Amino acid sequence: MKQLGFLVHLERCLGCRSCEFSCKNEHGQDDTFRRKIHSLHNDREEKPGHSFHHFSMSCNHCGNPVCMSVCPENAIQKKPNGIVVIDQTKCTGCGRCGNACPFDAIAINPITAKADKCDMCYNRQMRGEPTVCVSSCPVQAIEIIDLYDAKSDQYDKAAYGFEMKKMSNPSIRFTNTEKRTHQFWTCSAK
Repeated sequence: MKQLGFLVHLERCLGCRSCEFSCKNEHGQDDTFRRKIHSLHNDREEKPGHSFHHFSMSCNHCGNPVCMSVCPENAIQKKPNGIVVIDQTKCTGCGRCGNACPFDAIAINPITAKADKCDMCYNRQMRGEPTVCVSSCPVQAIEIIDLYDAKSDQYDKAAYGFEMKKMSNPSIRFTNTEKRTHQFWTCSAK
């Protein structure tokens, strides 16, 4: 059994949004972003140009997905490798999953009127191909790792004081984090 998750290298991410746009292009979602760039701002940083750190986040394919538990149609499933997917044939677009997600990672697609989120390029991975976000990052700031691998214990579950909501056990880890107080804010996706 596996629990695949995202490893984000904070020291590498430029905030260039290549991962956002390549994901959008791959999945043909004109009006939605499955992946978003977030920024952490350090008001205390004294080095010019080092006051911002960026990271890319999408659905965190949680160990305990809240979205799955609230779906009345059982349209959200967790695969044996830990990837959380939406069965579009079952989804009625009620929006309960989006309201329940602590990371705002699910939205109702205005074109299909159904729930939409990152599926960690499930079909690509089943063909042995990398995810689009990983392959499009010019600085290799995103990786897919197995959280059940002992090596994953060396990575942090929080980024620069931005504590991830633990109730759902998100499958995201970070490198090069520092224990300082930072202000968290989200860049606009449009």
